[in-house]
Amino acid sequence: MTRPDVGYTNSPNRSGGTPMAPQGIVIHYTAGKYDGAVGWFQNPAAKVSAHFVVARDGRRVQMVPLPDPDSEGPRDGKYKAWHCMGGNSVYFGIEHEFGYTGATGAADWTDEMLDSSAELSAYLCSVYGIPVDRPLDENTRDWFTGLGGHYNVPGNDHTDPGPYFPWDSYLDRVRGYSARMLESPPEGVFAIAGHRTL
Repeated sequence: MTRPDVGYTNSPNRSGGTPMAPQGIVIHYTAGKYDGAVGWFQNPAAKVSAHFVVARDGRRVQMVPLPDPDSEGPRDGKYKAWHCMGGNSVYFGIEHEFGYTGATGAADWTDEMLDSSAELSAYLCSVYGIPVDRPLDENTRDWFTGLGGHYNVPGNDHTDPGPYFPWDSYLDRVRGYSARMLESPPEGVFAIAGHRTL
């Protein structure tokens, strides 16, 4: 499997300690523009980060390294992004660009951004055995396995990605990328009866 084409810009806002045990992906939106979010995540005073940031035009950057077997970024054991408080040890975070607080309609989620993000999610699901599923609705806060919004993670008061995030379309895109990745498993990952194990 070919790793998605994404550059690395390090955020100091990450931690190690106990190993990260990935069980899901949290979908966020930024409170500012893409470049501003990347810069903010590089600022130690921000005390916030995400594994990836995706722009409305499809540009994307990785800011926190992933656990093995992925090897992009520092291999220092600090793989937990600071994006959802108590969920940092089990969830990857993907931020999506908005220049204001919240999306106002479905059109705000561009195809370029959704495709770029979905490829990242497919890669994470493939490598770490995360199911391509959204088990909770936007009104439920609980620990989940699969994909969810910031609004689902217990202990948070955030509302992103908002009511207009196109979950059905996004999951279809993730499944499409996942199907292609299933044909060429990453090194150290084996496809067994349609599932992946490390």
